[in-house]
Amino acid sequence: MSGQLSVPRLKIMLFAALASLNSAVVICAAEATTLDGCSSCGTTDTVHSTRTLFETGDTTVTAVFEANPHLPATGVLRRLYAFDAYDAAAGIRVVVVNDIAGHFEVLAGVLARLYSIIQTQQQQQQQQQQQQQQQQQLPAQKAGLRIAPLPRVLYTGNARAPVDNGLNDWLGRDVVSAFSWHPLTPSTAMMDVAQPPPPPPGPGWRTPADLVICVSAELAPKVCKNVLAAVQPRLLVVVVHRADTHSPNARILFLHSTFKLMALAPHVANLSSRMLRRPVDWSMPVAAFTPRKPCRMKKCLRGFSIQGALRRYKSRHGNGFTRDYLGLWQRLMQLRVTGQAVPPVVVVGKGQREDLLLPPELDDRVAFHPWLKYPDFWSLIHHSYALVPAFGMPVYYESRISSTILASLLTCVPVIAERRLLDTYTFLDERHVFLRQPEEDEVAAMVRIMALPEAEIFDRRDALCALQQDMHERADGILTEYLKQALAAAATAAVAAAAPTTAAVTATVAANTTAAAAA
Repeated sequence: MSGQLSVPRLKIMLFAALASLNSAVVICAAEATTLDGCSSCGTTDTVHSTRTLFETGDTTVTAVFEANPHLPATGVLRRLYAFDAYDAAAGIRVVVVNDIAGHFEVLAGVLARLYSIIQTQQQQQQQQQQQQQQQQQLPAQKAGLRIAPLPRVLYTGNARAPVDNGLNDWLGRDVVSAFSWHPLTPSTAMMDVAQPPPPPPGPGWRTPADLVICVSAELAPKVCKNVLAAVQPRLLVVVVHRADTHSPNARILFLHSTFKLMALAPHVANLSSRMLRRPVDWSMPVAAFTPRKPCRMKKCLRGFSIQGALRRYKSRHGNGFTRDYLGLWQRLMQLRVTGQAVPPVVVVGKGQREDLLLPPELDDRVAFHPWLKYPDFWSLIHHSYALVPAFGMPVYYESRISSTILASLLTCVPVIAERRLLDTYTFLDERHVFLRQPEEDEVAAMVRIMALPEAEIFDRRDALCALQQDMHERADGILTEYLKQALAAAATAAVAAAAPTTAAVTATVAANTTAAAAA
């Protein structure tokens, strides 16, 4: 009979449809429509809903259900539809963990990019709604990827830290209020810490999640592990700062069964991938600093900035400061002894002035500003000619990310760089830095930079701001991919949960298919 499907053909399509329950779980989650409000759906509802569920361009699946007009819209399909109702209405549940109190700069970048993704999703949804209102005859737009409202931010240390350290002021009210903030302390009250109202009564942050991002799990794996045990996510993302501590038995590899690694720089990702024997992505999420009074002329620039904590290190290769302050002071003293002008230096970070071991002769040329709030911290850097890396450890060229590079990107202030730095941080080139000339050290470069034309100085800042946008796009793309993977994992779990009903549905479909073919 022309146009009628044979029994073997129907069986093939049946198995294709059932296989789709496992192989097309992402489509199931994104495309299904809920039947929660339907107590007894008829043939038309069943076929229409199934078309939406398996709308892949392959008509074989639809044919199976059209050949089975009495297929009940219950069981596994109901569960899948119910899952999609969660997806469309609630979105992907995200938790961000700041495992180390000193890494708020990295946390800020992750939050800023998630907020950007949320804004983009909301704009797309508004555009779809406007199109539907303007053209009523168009079919309803399909629900896209969506982050659930108020992603959770968990952080260690002082419960008032986001206020006291200026993080809230730096991020701004809109970004801060888009998240639900929870200090990882015995008390989770947030009445005066975050700008949004406190979370509603209930279990608080210990509710299930789909995606957890641990900002510093390699340094504080127990913090991340405890959060994972509480929220049971589908996917864990570990931000990687340093690869020199990694090995095939690294603790971060055993925190969760499904995880991704995101290094903050390409050289860290490359070494980490070799050490851990697995793929490692790289992205540097940046929370751009917007000064209240932008500086666009040389007359508002004040010297050169060195940023970072006054921290010592000990290793088999030696010990000292993570920044080479002593070497810098010696070179500045040489200028003073020979009667040359000494460029002003501003040191910003955590510590005590006596830790600088600054010669008294340089007291008038070196300013020290410890424990500043973030807006003041970034503003001082913004008003400097350049950032001075003054690396006291080779690891910043080999295996670790330097916070000075992050500071450069978020303030659009160039670093004084040797060629080795560009070879390491490959997203930078000569447009973004003040490249040291052959045989020129950092102090000699400082003297030369102060004499450069104004346009040459600010061209580099403009190039850095353009690079900042490129970094935004990269981070947004990678984070969006993680969100998709978390959604896919959640969809897979939903299908697995519906497995007991799948057998019954399979039997019903097979019986109806055989009966329809025989007729």
